[in-house]
Amino acid sequence: MPSVIPPVLTDYPNKNSFPFYIIKKVNNNVPPHRHDFLELCLVVEGRGTEIVNGVSHTLEPGTMTFLLPYQIHEIHADPGCQLLLYVCNFDMGLLLNAPDRELGHGLLHEDEAEPAPFVQVSPEQYREMLSLFDRMQLEYSRDEQWRQLILTSMLFEALARFDRVRNQQERSLYAASRREPDSSTIWEIVHYIHQRYQESLTLADLANRFHFSVPNLSKLLKRHLGTSFIDFIHELRIRQACSLLKSSDMAITDIALEVGFRSFASFSRVFNHLKGVSPSAYRKKMSGRQPDAE
Repeated sequence: MPSVIPPVLTDYPNKNSFPFYIIKKVNNNVPPHRHDFLELCLVVEGRGTEIVNGVSHTLEPGTMTFLLPYQIHEIHADPGCQLLLYVCNFDMGLLLNAPDRELGHGLLHEDEAEPAPFVQVSPEQYREMLSLFDRMQLEYSRDEQWRQLILTSMLFEALARFDRVRNQQERSLYAASRREPDSSTIWEIVHYIHQRYQESLTLADLANRFHFSVPNLSKLLKRHLGTSFIDFIHELRIRQACSLLKSSDMAITDIALEVGFRSFASFSRVFNHLKGVSPSAYRKKMSGRQPDAE
């Protein structure tokens, strides 16, 4: 795994309306990166290698990869090959609200023995999956009645088929290491933080709410996010602050409070640490205006 954690990618088309996006594209050389959304991919053509959290696997037609938030991954095509992939990005809230909670909890797996992030489907399964992804892309390109419902249904089918194949390949359709469907997962906690990072969240409060010990929750967050709880909160808050600095005329002191900092001094210190400049200098750089007095 790289010694320096790559920056988090947070945006993809349509995220703020229906949080789902699918595209067929050539991915020959994708440098290490991570993101706060989920990703389901299907290799259509070519051959190469993908590295997920330091572990590599082969990419070829019929390879499916399901990436959890904040996993560091990269893609490299073999010499002379063109890697054509279907890439489907979506918010974890869609999976957490799946009609069958077992599907969400099975895919958002938090145990030490995590299942492989990829499968290689059979030729018949590949034809079925390719048809499904083709139909998803076609439906996504339209603006017709029930579009969101149909896309969500097809997404759940694709995820269920992926999980079925993975479980069959691991010879454990219902792995004993999984928690019961009504138990909390680490990704429910991450989603909860995403929704409430502007509030006064503490690790102890989260541990109590989701029935973890504080040390265990701290360890799980560190393992899945690659950073500590407080650094993760700071990253989310500063990301939103940058958006407000670029897109609004709010006073910087008001932005500090809006994104969850109790004092301007703390906001300014964390902002300088993460961005290398003061909030006012960042706003000036992005807008061309003179910096505010701090």
